[in-house]
Amino acid sequence: MISTVTSNTGRVYTIGTLVRRHPQDKNLDIYKAESVGQSFILKHVSEQSFSISQQIADDFSSTERLRVHTDASTKDSILVYPYFRDTLLALIKDDPEFPPLQRLRIMRAVTEAVAELHAKGWVHADIKPDNVLVNWTENDDKVVTGAVLGDFDIACRLSEGESRLTRHAIGNVMWRSPEAQAGLTGRASDVYSLGLVFCYVLGAGELFLLDNYSDLLKAGVTPEQEVLTRHFAYFGPVPESLYTRIPDEAWRTALRSAAQAADLEATERPGLRLRIWGQQMTEPTLDLLSKMNNLDPGARPTIQQVLEHPFWEDAAK
Repeated sequence: MISTVTSNTGRVYTIGTLVRRHPQDKNLDIYKAESVGQSFILKHVSEQSFSISQQIADDFSSTERLRVHTDASTKDSILVYPYFRDTLLALIKDDPEFPPLQRLRIMRAVTEAVAELHAKGWVHADIKPDNVLVNWTENDDKVVTGAVLGDFDIACRLSEGESRLTRHAIGNVMWRSPEAQAGLTGRASDVYSLGLVFCYVLGAGELFLLDNYSDLLKAGVTPEQEVLTRHFAYFGPVPESLYTRIPDEAWRTALRSAAQAADLEATERPGLRLRIWGQQMTEPTLDLLSKMNNLDPGARPTIQQVLEHPFWEDAAK
């Protein structure tokens, strides 16, 4: 492996520790690097991802909410990003007592990031806690000093009301909307995934994280089936309007099957429904999550409506 990378600007980055290993291709591993006393992240990407990231960087050159690359090596197809101390996923996992108001600060920053994207016609399509980067300091309490949304490898431009249909589902299976499991993504899919991130930040992470992929496969259950059944149990019952939005008959059948399994599970364990386990939340919190995680994409709020929801004022009290 090379020990240094020279960017388009002539800056030299010394490659350090491995940050994240790519599951299929070690050439796409992500590394921490140093240059002139500063820390950075080096990410080798495909030509398509490089192009998308450059478009994002051009469109959001002055953003404070999106982690766009600040340098690049075109010949090596490497993007250089500012270094952040933690991902949101690791932060909450490692510190379940992370201060509530600091959690709220992160939630607001990520919502504003999604709003920036949507305002310029971009859909992220892979919103998850791993893609939220956080800096924080610690004196008596931990204080968030920065939070951004990153990773635009599968982002795309869509006009208002437009959806993208792909042959295979994209994004992380645990944080996809039901329609995204069937390959259909749009602005409403981002809102749903953001709602799942909110649930995670607010303490319901154990409901959504999958740590037993191999056990599921041994039992003949795909991760997609498991996630759909869980989400339908939490946020159901499933409205007929969801099925009508799915163009593929095989996927409509799969969704109906998952919905039947979820309804049986919820009948035996009523506490699975959000309206039950969400009773410990404030009314504005439960209302916002119920709307963001509505199983019908057409019934979800826009990201601007999320920003304007009474939840924010209530949670800051």
